[in-house]
Amino acid sequence: MSSIRPPRPDSGTATPPPPRARTVEEEVALLRGVLDAAPARVCVIGRDRRYLYVNREFCEFAGRGAAEILGMTTLQLIGPDLVAKLDPIAERALAGEVVRSEGWVDYQRNGRRYIAYNFAPFGEPGRRADAFINSMRDLTDIKLREEEAAAQREQLQAILGGIADGVNVVSPDARLVLCNRGFLQMYGFPDHLGAPGTPLADFVRNRLRRGEFYAHEESGRPVEELVSRRIAEIMTAPVGRFEEMRPDGRCIEVRRERLPDGTRVNTYIDITARRDAERARRAGRDALRRNERLSAIASMLAGVAHEINNPLAVVAAQSLLLAEEAEGTPFAERAEKVRAAAERCGRIVASLLASARRKPARRDPVDLVQATEMGLDLTLEPVRAAGIALEVDLARDLPPLLGDSDQIAHLVGNLVGNARAALAAAQTAGRIVVSLQRDGSSAVLRVADNGPGVPAALRERVFDPFFTTKPDGEGTGVGLALCRTIAKAHGGSIVVEETEGGGATFVVRLPLPH
Repeated sequence: MSSIRPPRPDSGTATPPPPRARTVEEEVALLRGVLDAAPARVCVIGRDRRYLYVNREFCEFAGRGAAEILGMTTLQLIGPDLVAKLDPIAERALAGEVVRSEGWVDYQRNGRRYIAYNFAPFGEPGRRADAFINSMRDLTDIKLREEEAAAQREQLQAILGGIADGVNVVSPDARLVLCNRGFLQMYGFPDHLGAPGTPLADFVRNRLRRGEFYAHEESGRPVEELVSRRIAEIMTAPVGRFEEMRPDGRCIEVRRERLPDGTRVNTYIDITARRDAERARRAGRDALRRNERLSAIASMLAGVAHEINNPLAVVAAQSLLLAEEAEGTPFAERAEKVRAAAERCGRIVASLLASARRKPARRDPVDLVQATEMGLDLTLEPVRAAGIALEVDLARDLPPLLGDSDQIAHLVGNLVGNARAALAAAQTAGRIVVSLQRDGSSAVLRVADNGPGVPAALRERVFDPFFTTKPDGEGTGVGLALCRTIAKAHGGSIVVEETEGGGATFVVRLPLPH
């Protein structure tokens, strides 16, 4: 181990002189200087309650010089009320105990102040203390700021508590700073989660335990994985205004703000009723437009039916005479078909007139197979003439339903005619498949083709009155609207789907009697 050697006399380095010991007076002066520079008020008080020492801070607070204070009693300087309050603490210090205390104190000269006291015995160790040291720190300004902040916090919490909308403040470490009752109630969280410092993870776990999952959350994933992902989403979400669909179907408008230190302030407004009202208004407007269109259709149908009825009456009368004259000849069967078709056309026109005039539809027992075959008869020749293959598969065990057979025949004929028109421009061999089957308590009619199909965006619009995808002059946009009207009049529905392999399939569901 190396040692420190004194320098050699010839090294040229002089040995510094040892420090001079301070005198007692110098030590006392140094201690007085330290105590006078201290920000605390310090005094030494004897057992007889007379001041033995005071520092500069104490003198300035008392408004008296040290020479005046020394020798005074505490009763003379601070008054009987404060003496009565501090004397029990002084006795404990004289008994050898170090006592700390703080609180509001009313001074005769300085008014109400918040003081932190430290009482300690003064004297030689092991001997009875004949005095005690009292050091005081004035914390009035700090306490006033704390009380003001607490009052503002209570006021803010009272205001937030009265707001029905949800509000919360989240610290950068994903803990709750504060929230109001509106937030807890809106999301169904228990009150104890509203305590400041609650981790956001506790809120997410509570929601998951209740079985509430957002659409993008997989319920089969580990809970802690879902929790960590959700916290990351919340803490990285951009500021601004957003709409959030709750797992229970409510719509919440979320407004997010970020403070400079990373704290997030979020407000939540339940706008479900507003969105429902907007949807109701839109539905009302759509219903009004549909009624206006249907009224226009009704007027047009009434005019068309009236114009057709007169020449149709001539055709019906002549077909009846033709059938009578052809009786017993090779043309009798054809003449009978012409007569039956003329009568069917008359019933269809009458049905159109009834629809246009808002008359109740007929409700007679209808053989669905027979009504479907009647509709096919109306379109069979044009389909064959276009070189389109027609496949028919009709279940024969369907029970009759109450309705209008002519309207159902018209629906079938319209759908087949619509398929034929769609195949007119097709480059491949056209095929139409008509099937009628039972599916539970419903009869399902399908008319499928292998044509160009209907784009997904138009599969609802094709049923709107006057909407057509056909070239100008080749379509009125009325046929499919009438098909939906007939289906609904029979308690059913109609939709369009994609045919497997390409094309369109119109599916009509009609309820069967129990």
